[in-house]
Amino acid sequence: MFILKPDYPHLALLSGLLGAATALLALPGVAAPERAAAWWRRFPRSVWPGRVLAVVSLAWAALWAPFVMLEFFQGAAARMFPWVQVAFLALAAGVVLAMPDLLSCRAAGMLFVLVPTPLLSAARWHPSPARLLVVLAAYAMAVAGMFWIAKPWILRDWILAANATPRRARAVSAAFLALGLALLLCAILAFPLAPDARPLS
Repeated sequence: MFILKPDYPHLALLSGLLGAATALLALPGVAAPERAAAWWRRFPRSVWPGRVLAVVSLAWAALWAPFVMLEFFQGAAARMFPWVQVAFLALAAGVVLAMPDLLSCRAAGMLFVLVPTPLLSAARWHPSPARLLVVLAAYAMAVAGMFWIAKPWILRDWILAANATPRRARAVSAAFLALGLALLLCAILAFPLAPDARPLS
């Protein structure tokens, strides 16, 4: 349940995880932009990263969907839980096997749509004004993810443009590294709560 609807005390952990992931993905582009750019240019057509991301995303969605159904369709929805999970497993197999073209971009979009849910849940009532950084990042991820699912070539074009030259790759990676470090600093300095802290209302 923590993964699905974490409360405001968990914002420090979630911000730290997102910041660390962002910084780790960006660091190779700062340290070795030529090698990192070559890898990123291969990513949209790479099958195995797409398969892994698709399975993770659809498994997460299969875990999350029954709780949404229980909240809005109580009673009969409980009996549908197993069928919903079977449907998601079938969907995962279909996506992996039948949509190999730009699968990595579509799967990245799926993940970007799912990740904001716990972030926004935790940031909603947190008393720190710095929570707005997480909110902005979450909404940016959600909007980008929806476009990437429907039009995966958008992410492909962005990746190719961002990694067209080593200098540009390093600049883009440095910007994402700065974002990751900012989220980490918020997780360490702004989001931990004192025992008597009260949520926003």
